Amino acid sequence: MGRTLEGDRAGSSAARSPSGRQGFLPLGLAPLDRALGGGLRFGVLHEVRGAETRAAGPAHGFVTALIALLARADSRPVLWVSEATVLRETGRAYGPGLARFGLDPGRLLVVSVEKPGEALWVFEEGLRCAGLAAVIAEVWGNPAVLDLTASRRLALRARDGGVTGFLLRQGGAAEPGAALTRFAVAPRPADDADFSLGIGRPSWRLRLERNRLGSAGTFDVEWDHAEGAFREPAGHSALPVGPSAVPVDRPDRAPGQRAVAALGRAG
Repeated sequence: MGRTLEGDRAGSSAARSPSGRQGFLPLGLAPLDRALGGGLRFGVLHEVRGAETRAAGPAHGFVTALIALLARADSRPVLWVSEATVLRETGRAYGPGLARFGLDPGRLLVVSVEKPGEALWVFEEGLRCAGLAAVIAEVWGNPAVLDLTASRRLALRARDGGVTGFLLRQGGAAEPGAALTRFAVAPRPADDADFSLGIGRPSWRLRLERNRLGSAGTFDVEWDHAEGAFREPAGHSALPVGPSAVPVDRPDRAPGQRAVAALGRAG
């Protein structure tokens, strides 16, 4: 694998964030956006993990929803690389399923590799390529090759290349890393069933474990296929989190919105 992914390396503002944006992607839920300082940052490294095998589907779905939102703001293609163990355990992305999230499968460049080290190599090369909107690397567990040094290198590549990176760690435990944010994703029972399909909306319990720019916390969210947006689950109540002081430079809640989670400081 000696070939380098090429792209426009110009250091323009358009290469570093989608045109007309302010450097972050609002997710549409006031408490979560507030914790993230306005939304999910462009041009940095983020981590999403499913702690158990049964959370592989939810973690994949949450990242797909994030990419669907990002793709509306940025017309460049998205690179998705998966290593062999992930593909054996969880299968490949399904085109009609991606389309139901509002993500055109034709926007994806899909790469399959055998080993975690190969996935990280493609990931890093993709983060160098300013012709991409985002790069996702899907790996299994906690491979030795993905140590703190490797994480720092990936974070620097994302920053220097202006490309948003998502490290999707399936079946992995939390460990030190350089990602700006880290979400642990768990499945949540759907509140409203879509009786035409016999299933409810995708619903997740997100634990924002790491957030360098703000607060940590736990959030229940679901994805509305019809609107193509995150929403608060019906009948949701705030989750119990230990009390903590609200930063003085932020309101405790956005006007006209009710809190969907209690926020704690990132530790």
